[in-house]
Amino acid sequence: MSRQGAGSKRETLFGSAMANWLRIEKTERENVYAMRFADHHIGNPVVRALHGGVVGAIIEMAAEMELARLQPDCAVELASSAVDYLRVTKDADLYARVDVVRVARRVAFLSVWCWQDGEDTPVAHGHCTLRLFAAETA
Repeated sequence: MSRQGAGSKRETLFGSAMANWLRIEKTERENVYAMRFADHHIGNPVVRALHGGVVGAIIEMAAEMELARLQPDCAVELASSAVDYLRVTKDADLYARVDVVRVARRVAFLSVWCWQDGEDTPVAHGHCTLRLFAAETA
C-alpha cells in the first residue's frame, strides 16, 4: 500500500469528498477546525440534532488534519478512535479543537473537543490514535 507525504495527505483531506460533504475548514486558531452546518448533517429531524456519525467524523478528520499539519515528514492513518457524546447537538456550526497528547515514533495520540455555543460547553470529546508512516518520495 502506497503512503503519501503529509503535505499532500493534508491537501487530499481538505479536498476529499468527505471533507466537502462535512464542510470542514480550518479556522484562524491554530488547532481549531469548523464544520459549517448543512441540512444533510441532521440525524434527528424532530429535534434537528446532528447525526452522531457526523460528529464522530469531524473528530477523526480534524485529528488527521492537525497531525498532518504538525508532522510534515509523515503520512498518517487512523488506528482507533473513541467518542463521548456529552450534550445534544443542534442545527448549527460545530467546532473541533485538537490537542496533541503525545507523538511517538510510530503512533500519535490526540484529544479532540467539539462545541457549538462555546468552548466551555462541549458537545463531544474524542480520543484518536493515529499511525505514523515515513513519507514516500515518488
